Amino acid sequence: MGEIDRSLIEKIEEELMSEIEDEKDALDSEEESEEDERERRKKADALWTDVQNGNDKHLITRVASILNRFPETRNSDVALQIKYWQTYEEVRGNNLSLERLFKLERLTSITRSRAKIQNEYKLFRATDKVRRFRKNEEEIQKEIQLSNTPPAPIISIFSDETGKNAEYVIVGGVWVLKEDNDINSNLVSWVRLRLEEDETCPKEFHFTKLKNNGRDLAVYKDFFEFFIKNSGMASFKAIAVKKSQLNKPIDEIINDLFYQHVRLGIEHELTSRRISFPQQIVYFKDKEDGESTLRIKEIEQSLTDAFKIQYENKLTLNYLQSVDSATSRMIQIADLYAGALNRRLNVQNQQTERNAKDELSDYIFDLLSVETFNFNVNDLEDIHTEVRNDMATLYIFN
Repeated sequence: MGEIDRSLIEKIEEELMSEIEDEKDALDSEEESEEDERERRKKADALWTDVQNGNDKHLITRVASILNRFPETRNSDVALQIKYWQTYEEVRGNNLSLERLFKLERLTSITRSRAKIQNEYKLFRATDKVRRFRKNEEEIQKEIQLSNTPPAPIISIFSDETGKNAEYVIVGGVWVLKEDNDINSNLVSWVRLRLEEDETCPKEFHFTKLKNNGRDLAVYKDFFEFFIKNSGMASFKAIAVKKSQLNKPIDEIINDLFYQHVRLGIEHELTSRRISFPQQIVYFKDKEDGESTLRIKEIEQSLTDAFKIQYENKLTLNYLQSVDSATSRMIQIADLYAGALNRRLNVQNQQTERNAKDELSDYIFDLLSVETFNFNVNDLEDIHTEVRNDMATLYIFN
């Protein structure tokens, strides 16, 4: 029998890898019916919520948690497998016995879970199209280094935008400076217990849904105060711009505000020495009615590009997720903060009579001791401030 033609074998290998990539692309581009899309989105939201609540009883939630916490694993199944073993199966060191290997979660199972999470649910996706075929030792060593590199600390930002049709457009939210999966789950438990004993407790907290007569004002105050008392390393930050002073479409203005919201917040945290570089940002924004995937991609790209220009590799966007407030109590907290600001800047100077919404707005301002800064809108890109209040800040550009 003649010698094997190695070039043919290599060609077969290349064809196989190409077929794998084509299969992934087909998954990405596959059209869905509206019903299929709703069902997929529902499952994706449920998985995302489980990850944020720290529920890791299942293989897919464990894999999703690794993809969430370690962005480098999104591009490398080898790095993903190693991080999974280190996190959930107590693998230490660089050597494994064959007997131990048989007891660990298989790469095939981890990879299938990763593919479902990224391709079907569109969560924690790879930043670039990545081939799993490694051609040389240098690339293999690079993957090993990735798997052993400690991740940069994560800052989680939960934000809401408001005032699109008013004088001031506002982006505001709550920042959590360290991983704390208990915050959202503690809020979920608090609401569940309150619902059992208090008929005024809503299933979701939204500033605009607060009744003007104050019937449910007490539970809104208690919900917000419970978060403050149990939030650990959390703070509130917001930026507001008089939009009539900017000759831009509203979406462009809001894109700028998302970035300036992060820039001014990061500067504050650095000067107060609560953080140091490197850092990675996980940004959750309240999902708007009719919001398109393209719109989210635009915001994500604008943040990514701005971070690279301003901070190089010291600050990176881990990912940006548009979240239905029904799945996140943290987004509801951000909604109450942004709503209080909107009430103060856009409503109270035009109304003649006060109601419960004004009382809640004043309560939040007083509870947080919001520190307010006023600037000229032309200085939006260049402002640097000395902040005294570590709990809450509001930057107003007139």
